[in-house]
Amino acid sequence: MGIPYQLLLIPLYKLFLNIKLVDNLFGLTLVYITLSMPFTIYLLSGFVRSLPTELENAAMIDGCSEFGTFWKIIFPLAQPGIITAAIFNFIFLWNEYMLALVFLPSGANKTISLGLYSIQSAMQYTADFAGLFAAVVIVMLPTMLIYFILSERVMTGITLGAVKG
Repeated sequence: MGIPYQLLLIPLYKLFLNIKLVDNLFGLTLVYITLSMPFTIYLLSGFVRSLPTELENAAMIDGCSEFGTFWKIIFPLAQPGIITAAIFNFIFLWNEYMLALVFLPSGANKTISLGLYSIQSAMQYTADFAGLFAAVVIVMLPTMLIYFILSERVMTGITLGAVKG
């Protein structure tokens, strides 16, 4: 998490070039998952640490297995944190441009950000700003809708995940 992902571009590109995952949406998906995992683990570990351990102990006394304790106790209580991590990761990955530009060089596969840039560069010498602004609104709508619908859960997830001293 302390290393900017721009420093990882060249080694990741060489590695993915050797295993033939460049210019492939599966390879880009692997890069996205790999780079979003540290933030997600950091956020969720702080959130799970703040949950009361008495609930786990009570479930163990009642005869629940560790797996059952996780699925019946911890997972439902951790849903605000999971939703917060999912929203932050969605916003980061939806707006991401550099990794898609590097790992999808041919232009046959495009992400939303690459498509928006290609619309902008195609309209460089024309005055059709209505099409460009329509594309910008279409790109912004999913992020705005998800945030407005789940904003209360984001706030509770952030405040509940804060660990005291």
